[in-house]
Amino acid sequence: MRIRSCTIWLVLALLPACEHEARVHAFGGPAMGSTWEVKFVGDVPEARVRAAVEAELASFDQTFSNWREDSEIARCNRHRSTEPFAASARFLAVLQQALDVAAATEGAFDPTVKPLSDLYRKAQRDPQHRFDEGAAAAARERVGWQNVEVREGAVHKRRPDVELDLDGLVAGACVDAIGTQLDALGVPAFYLQVTGEVYCRGEKAPGVPWLIGVVDPASDGTGAEQAIRSLPLRDQALCTSGVTRNALLANGRAMHHIFDPRTGSSACRGVVSVSVVADSAALADALGTAFLVLGDEATSRLLPSLRQLATLHGLGQPGVLFLLAGEDGSLREVEFAWPIRSRRSE
Repeated sequence: MRIRSCTIWLVLALLPACEHEARVHAFGGPAMGSTWEVKFVGDVPEARVRAAVEAELASFDQTFSNWREDSEIARCNRHRSTEPFAASARFLAVLQQALDVAAATEGAFDPTVKPLSDLYRKAQRDPQHRFDEGAAAAARERVGWQNVEVREGAVHKRRPDVELDLDGLVAGACVDAIGTQLDALGVPAFYLQVTGEVYCRGEKAPGVPWLIGVVDPASDGTGAEQAIRSLPLRDQALCTSGVTRNALLANGRAMHHIFDPRTGSSACRGVVSVSVVADSAALADALGTAFLVLGDEATSRLLPSLRQLATLHGLGQPGVLFLLAGEDGSLREVEFAWPIRSRRSE
Protein backbone atom coordinates (compact mmCIF):
# COMPACT_ATOMS: atom_id res chain seq x y z
CA MET A 1 0.00 0.00 0.00
CA ARG A 2 1.40 3.38 -0.95
CA ILE A 3 -0.10 6.46 0.64
CA ARG A 4 2.48 9.03 -0.42
CA SER A 5 6.14 9.51 -1.18
CA CYS A 6 6.20 10.66 2.39
CA THR A 7 8.99 12.34 4.27
CA ILE A 8 8.69 11.68 7.99
CA TRP A 9 7.80 14.98 9.61
CA LEU A 10 8.25 13.72 13.18
CA VAL A 11 11.53 12.77 14.77
CA LEU A 12 12.16 10.68 17.87
CA ALA A 13 14.38 12.83 20.04
CA LEU A 14 17.09 11.19 22.10
CA LEU A 15 17.17 11.46 25.88
CA PRO A 16 20.10 10.46 28.10
CA ALA A 17 19.88 6.79 29.02
CA CYS A 18 19.18 5.95 32.65
CA GLU A 19 21.42 3.51 34.44
CA HIS A 20 18.56 1.05 34.96
CA GLU A 21 16.64 1.83 31.77
CA ALA A 22 14.73 -1.15 30.43
CA ARG A 23 15.79 -2.68 27.16
CA VAL A 24 14.02 -1.09 24.22
CA HIS A 25 13.19 -3.51 21.41
CA ALA A 26 13.20 -1.83 18.00
CA PHE A 27 12.35 -2.96 14.49
CA GLY A 28 10.61 -1.63 11.38
CA GLY A 29 10.35 -1.78 7.62
CA PRO A 30 8.72 -0.30 4.51
CA ALA A 31 5.00 0.52 4.45
CA MET A 32 2.59 2.64 2.41
CA GLY A 33 5.34 4.12 0.27
CA SER A 34 7.33 5.12 3.34
CA THR A 35 8.34 3.33 6.56
CA TRP A 36 7.03 1.96 9.82
CA GLU A 37 8.83 1.57 13.12
CA VAL A 38 8.10 0.09 16.54
CA LYS A 39 10.00 0.54 19.79
CA PHE A 40 8.71 -1.20 22.90
CA VAL A 41 9.66 -2.31 26.38
CA GLY A 42 8.38 -5.29 28.34
CA ASP A 43 8.58 -9.06 28.43
CA VAL A 44 6.34 -9.85 25.44
CA PRO A 45 8.43 -11.78 22.89
CA GLU A 46 9.56 -9.56 20.06
CA ALA A 47 8.38 -12.12 17.49
CA ARG A 48 4.79 -11.86 18.80
CA VAL A 49 4.87 -8.07 18.66
CA ARG A 50 6.31 -8.06 15.15
CA ALA A 51 3.70 -10.57 13.97
CA ALA A 52 0.86 -8.44 15.36
CA VAL A 53 2.23 -5.29 13.73
CA GLU A 54 2.80 -6.91 10.35
CA ALA A 55 -0.67 -8.48 10.42
CA GLU A 56 -2.30 -5.07 10.92
CA LEU A 57 -0.16 -3.49 8.20
CA ALA A 58 -1.15 -6.26 5.78
CA SER A 59 -4.81 -5.90 6.69
CA PHE A 60 -4.77 -2.15 6.10
CA ASP A 61 -3.00 -2.66 2.80
CA GLN A 62 -5.62 -5.16 1.68
CA THR A 63 -8.42 -2.84 2.75
CA PHE A 64 -7.29 0.67 1.82
CA SER A 65 -4.54 0.57 -0.80
CA ASN A 66 -5.21 2.63 -3.90
CA TRP A 67 -2.22 0.88 -5.52
CA ARG A 68 -3.62 -2.64 -5.76
CA GLU A 69 -6.61 -3.72 -7.81
CA ASP A 70 -7.86 -6.26 -5.29
CA SER A 71 -8.11 -3.91 -2.28
CA GLU A 72 -11.50 -3.21 -0.78
CA ILE A 73 -11.32 0.50 -1.57
CA ALA A 74 -10.41 -0.25 -5.20
CA ARG A 75 -13.46 -2.50 -5.48
CA CYS A 76 -15.61 0.21 -3.90
CA ASN A 77 -14.32 2.76 -6.42
CA ARG A 78 -15.10 0.40 -9.30
CA HIS A 79 -18.65 0.08 -7.94
CA ARG A 80 -20.14 2.68 -10.29
CA SER A 81 -23.62 2.49 -8.86
CA THR A 82 -25.86 4.06 -6.27
CA GLU A 83 -26.76 0.60 -5.04
CA PRO A 84 -25.24 -0.27 -1.61
CA PHE A 85 -21.65 -1.54 -1.54
CA ALA A 86 -21.32 -4.07 1.29
CA ALA A 87 -18.07 -3.37 3.12
CA SER A 88 -16.08 -4.68 6.06
CA ALA A 89 -16.51 -3.26 9.54
CA ARG A 90 -12.99 -1.80 9.38
CA PHE A 91 -13.64 -0.05 6.07
CA LEU A 92 -16.93 1.41 7.29
CA ALA A 93 -15.44 2.60 10.59
CA VAL A 94 -12.54 4.45 8.94
CA LEU A 95 -14.82 5.95 6.28
CA GLN A 96 -17.22 7.14 8.98
CA GLN A 97 -14.31 8.78 10.82
CA ALA A 98 -13.41 10.56 7.60
CA LEU A 99 -16.97 11.75 7.09
CA ASP A 100 -17.17 13.01 10.68
CA VAL A 101 -14.01 15.07 10.16
CA ALA A 102 -15.34 16.34 6.83
CA ALA A 103 -18.52 17.57 8.49
CA ALA A 104 -16.65 19.23 11.38
CA THR A 105 -14.19 21.00 9.05
CA GLU A 106 -16.73 22.24 6.50
CA GLY A 107 -15.34 19.89 3.86
CA ALA A 108 -11.68 20.91 4.21
CA PHE A 109 -11.03 17.22 4.70
CA ASP A 110 -12.86 15.14 2.11
CA PRO A 111 -12.63 11.38 1.50
CA THR A 112 -13.94 11.81 -2.06
CA VAL A 113 -10.91 13.83 -3.25
CA LYS A 114 -9.41 10.96 -5.28
CA PRO A 115 -10.15 12.42 -8.77
CA LEU A 116 -8.04 15.49 -7.90
CA SER A 117 -5.29 13.46 -6.23
CA ASP A 118 -5.05 11.25 -9.32
CA LEU A 119 -4.49 14.30 -11.55
CA TYR A 120 -1.70 15.53 -9.26
CA ARG A 121 0.01 12.13 -9.35
CA LYS A 122 -0.26 12.17 -13.15
CA ALA A 123 1.44 15.59 -13.22
CA GLN A 124 4.18 14.22 -10.96
CA ARG A 125 4.88 11.43 -13.46
CA ASP A 126 4.87 13.83 -16.44
CA PRO A 127 8.47 14.96 -17.19
CA GLN A 128 7.11 18.47 -17.84
CA HIS A 129 4.76 18.37 -14.83
CA ARG A 130 1.74 19.44 -16.85
CA PHE A 131 -1.46 19.63 -14.81
CA ASP A 132 -4.69 19.29 -16.77
CA GLU A 133 -6.80 22.24 -15.59
CA GLY A 134 -9.78 21.19 -17.70
CA ALA A 135 -9.75 17.70 -16.25
CA ALA A 136 -9.44 19.23 -12.77
CA ALA A 137 -12.60 21.26 -13.30
CA ALA A 138 -14.46 18.11 -14.34
CA ALA A 139 -12.97 16.16 -11.43
CA ARG A 140 -14.11 18.83 -8.99
CA GLU A 141 -17.71 18.06 -9.92
CA ARG A 142 -17.23 14.51 -8.58
CA VAL A 143 -15.79 15.65 -5.23
CA GLY A 144 -18.07 16.17 -2.26
CA TRP A 145 -18.21 14.28 1.02
CA GLN A 146 -21.99 14.64 1.15
CA ASN A 147 -22.16 12.25 -1.84
CA VAL A 148 -21.29 9.22 0.27
CA GLU A 149 -22.86 7.75 3.39
CA VAL A 150 -22.27 4.81 5.74
CA ARG A 151 -25.54 3.08 6.49
CA GLU A 152 -26.79 -0.43 7.30
CA GLY A 153 -23.41 -2.10 6.88
CA ALA A 154 -22.75 -0.61 3.46
CA VAL A 155 -21.38 2.37 1.56
CA HIS A 156 -24.07 4.37 -0.21
CA LYS A 157 -23.06 6.70 -3.07
CA ARG A 158 -25.38 9.49 -4.14
CA ARG A 159 -23.71 9.56 -7.54
CA PRO A 160 -22.16 6.47 -9.12
CA ASP A 161 -18.83 8.05 -10.12
CA VAL A 162 -17.77 8.99 -6.56
CA GLU A 163 -14.31 7.63 -5.73
CA LEU A 164 -12.79 7.39 -2.27
CA ASP A 165 -9.25 8.18 -1.15
CA LEU A 166 -8.75 7.67 2.58
CA ASP A 167 -4.99 8.23 2.54
CA GLY A 168 -5.46 11.34 4.67
CA LEU A 169 -6.16 9.24 7.76
CA VAL A 170 -5.35 5.61 6.90
CA ALA A 171 -1.84 5.74 8.35
CA GLY A 172 -3.18 7.21 11.57
CA ALA A 173 -5.97 4.64 11.72
CA CYS A 174 -3.37 1.91 11.18
CA VAL A 175 -1.32 3.28 14.09
CA ASP A 176 -4.43 3.20 16.30
CA ALA A 177 -5.17 -0.40 15.28
CA ILE A 178 -1.59 -1.51 15.98
CA GLY A 179 -1.72 0.21 19.37
CA THR A 180 -4.89 -1.71 20.22
CA GLN A 181 -3.16 -4.98 19.32
CA LEU A 182 -0.10 -4.17 21.45
CA ASP A 183 -2.36 -3.28 24.37
CA ALA A 184 -4.06 -6.67 23.96
CA LEU A 185 -0.66 -8.40 24.02
CA GLY A 186 0.15 -6.70 27.31
CA VAL A 187 2.94 -4.47 25.98
CA PRO A 188 3.22 -1.78 28.70
CA ALA A 189 4.99 0.95 26.75
CA PHE A 190 5.69 1.55 23.09
CA TYR A 191 6.42 4.04 20.31
CA LEU A 192 4.70 3.50 16.94
CA GLN A 193 5.38 5.27 13.66
CA VAL A 194 3.71 4.62 10.31
CA THR A 195 4.62 7.03 7.46
CA GLY A 196 5.57 9.58 10.10
CA GLU A 197 2.34 9.41 12.12
CA VAL A 198 3.30 8.65 15.72
CA TYR A 199 1.62 7.26 18.83
CA CYS A 200 3.29 6.65 22.19
CA ARG A 201 2.06 4.58 25.14
CA GLY A 202 3.54 4.90 28.61
CA GLU A 203 7.23 5.65 29.16
CA LYS A 204 10.32 3.91 27.86
CA ALA A 205 11.64 3.81 31.45
CA PRO A 206 10.33 5.17 34.76
CA GLY A 207 10.55 8.94 34.50
CA VAL A 208 11.90 8.76 30.93
CA PRO A 209 9.20 9.71 28.39
CA TRP A 210 9.14 9.18 24.67
CA LEU A 211 10.31 12.58 23.43
CA ILE A 212 8.99 13.44 19.97
CA GLY A 213 10.00 16.37 17.81
CA VAL A 214 8.27 18.35 15.06
CA VAL A 215 10.73 18.75 12.19
CA ASP A 216 11.88 22.23 11.29
CA PRO A 217 10.96 22.51 7.56
CA ALA A 218 14.04 24.66 7.01
CA SER A 219 16.36 21.88 8.14
CA ASP A 220 18.15 19.56 5.73
CA GLY A 221 15.84 16.91 4.22
CA THR A 222 18.64 14.40 3.61
CA GLY A 223 18.60 12.84 7.06
CA ALA A 224 19.84 15.76 9.14
CA GLU A 225 16.39 16.99 10.19
CA GLN A 226 16.21 19.19 13.27
CA ALA A 227 13.24 19.54 15.60
CA ILE A 228 11.65 22.97 15.89
CA ARG A 229 9.51 21.81 18.82
CA SER A 230 9.70 18.71 21.00
CA LEU A 231 7.43 17.29 23.64
CA PRO A 232 7.10 14.19 25.82
CA LEU A 233 4.29 12.10 24.37
CA ARG A 234 2.34 9.67 26.53
CA ASP A 235 -0.87 7.88 25.47
CA GLN A 236 -1.27 10.31 22.59
CA ALA A 237 -0.54 10.72 18.90
CA LEU A 238 1.42 13.41 17.10
CA CYS A 239 0.87 13.80 13.35
CA THR A 240 2.15 16.47 10.97
CA SER A 241 1.01 17.49 7.49
CA GLY A 242 3.32 19.63 5.35
CA VAL A 243 3.68 20.86 1.79
CA THR A 244 7.35 21.59 1.14
CA ARG A 245 8.55 18.06 0.37
CA ASN A 246 5.81 16.90 -1.96
CA ALA A 247 5.51 19.88 -4.28
CA LEU A 248 6.16 20.64 -7.93
CA LEU A 249 6.06 23.50 -10.42
CA ALA A 250 3.18 22.78 -12.78
CA ASN A 251 1.85 25.08 -15.49
CA GLY A 252 4.19 27.77 -14.20
CA ARG A 253 2.91 27.76 -10.64
CA ALA A 254 3.73 25.92 -7.44
CA MET A 255 1.46 23.02 -6.51
CA HIS A 256 1.45 20.41 -3.80
CA HIS A 257 -0.41 17.18 -3.04
CA ILE A 258 -2.95 18.56 -0.54
CA PHE A 259 -5.95 19.99 -2.38
CA ASP A 260 -8.70 22.17 -1.03
CA PRO A 261 -11.61 19.87 -1.99
CA ARG A 262 -13.96 22.85 -2.05
CA THR A 263 -12.05 24.68 -4.80
CA GLY A 264 -10.12 21.94 -6.58
CA SER A 265 -6.81 23.79 -6.16
CA SER A 266 -3.78 23.13 -3.97
CA ALA A 267 -4.35 24.64 -0.57
CA CYS A 268 -2.58 28.02 -0.37
CA ARG A 269 -2.86 29.91 2.91
CA GLY A 270 0.79 30.35 3.77
CA VAL A 271 0.82 27.18 5.86
CA VAL A 272 4.09 25.26 5.74
CA SER A 273 3.06 22.53 8.16
CA VAL A 274 0.46 21.68 10.78
CA SER A 275 1.09 19.36 13.71
CA VAL A 276 -1.73 17.89 15.77
CA VAL A 277 -1.58 16.17 19.16
CA ALA A 278 -4.62 14.02 19.91
CA ASP A 279 -5.70 10.87 21.71
CA SER A 280 -6.25 9.17 18.34
CA ALA A 281 -3.73 9.03 15.51
CA ALA A 282 -6.50 8.78 12.92
CA LEU A 283 -8.06 11.98 14.20
CA ALA A 284 -4.70 13.77 14.40
CA ASP A 285 -3.81 12.61 10.88
CA ALA A 286 -7.08 13.80 9.33
CA LEU A 287 -7.14 17.09 11.21
CA GLY A 288 -3.59 17.89 10.11
CA THR A 289 -4.74 17.74 6.49
CA ALA A 290 -7.90 19.73 7.19
CA PHE A 291 -6.08 22.46 9.12
CA LEU A 292 -3.50 22.85 6.36
CA VAL A 293 -6.38 23.52 3.96
CA LEU A 294 -8.20 25.83 6.38
CA GLY A 295 -5.31 27.92 7.67
CA ASP A 296 -4.95 29.17 11.23
CA GLU A 297 -7.76 31.75 11.20
CA ALA A 298 -10.48 29.37 9.96
CA THR A 299 -9.21 26.66 12.28
CA SER A 300 -9.60 29.03 15.21
CA ARG A 301 -13.20 29.71 14.18
CA LEU A 302 -13.98 25.99 13.98
CA LEU A 303 -12.42 24.98 17.32
CA PRO A 304 -15.80 24.53 19.09
CA SER A 305 -16.94 22.09 16.38
CA LEU A 306 -13.64 20.25 16.63
CA ARG A 307 -14.01 19.85 20.37
CA GLN A 308 -17.46 18.38 19.75
CA LEU A 309 -15.95 15.99 17.20
CA ALA A 310 -13.35 14.79 19.71
CA THR A 311 -16.03 14.34 22.36
CA LEU A 312 -18.15 12.35 19.89
CA HIS A 313 -15.32 9.83 19.63
CA GLY A 314 -14.62 9.83 23.38
CA LEU A 315 -11.41 11.81 22.97
CA GLY A 316 -9.87 14.88 24.57
CA GLN A 317 -9.32 18.23 22.90
CA PRO A 318 -6.61 18.13 20.21
CA GLY A 319 -3.65 20.52 20.27
CA VAL A 320 -2.51 22.28 17.09
CA LEU A 321 0.76 23.90 16.02
CA PHE A 322 0.91 25.88 12.75
CA LEU A 323 4.15 26.83 11.04
CA LEU A 324 3.35 29.74 8.73
CA ALA A 325 5.56 31.28 6.06
CA GLY A 326 6.43 34.94 6.58
CA GLU A 327 7.00 37.35 3.71
CA ASP A 328 10.71 37.45 4.56
CA GLY A 329 10.99 33.66 4.44
CA SER A 330 10.87 33.23 8.20
CA LEU A 331 8.52 30.86 10.02
CA ARG A 332 5.81 32.08 12.36
CA GLU A 333 4.30 29.74 14.93
CA VAL A 334 0.62 29.76 15.91
CA GLU A 335 -0.75 27.26 18.41
CA PHE A 336 -4.11 26.25 19.83
CA ALA A 337 -4.28 24.12 23.01
CA TRP A 338 -0.72 22.93 22.30
CA PRO A 339 0.68 20.94 25.27
CA ILE A 340 2.35 23.25 27.77
CA ARG A 341 5.22 20.79 28.24
CA SER A 342 6.20 21.31 24.63
CA ARG A 343 9.42 23.23 24.24
CA ARG A 344 11.27 24.97 21.47
CA SER A 345 14.30 23.05 20.33
CA GLU A 346 17.56 24.94 20.28
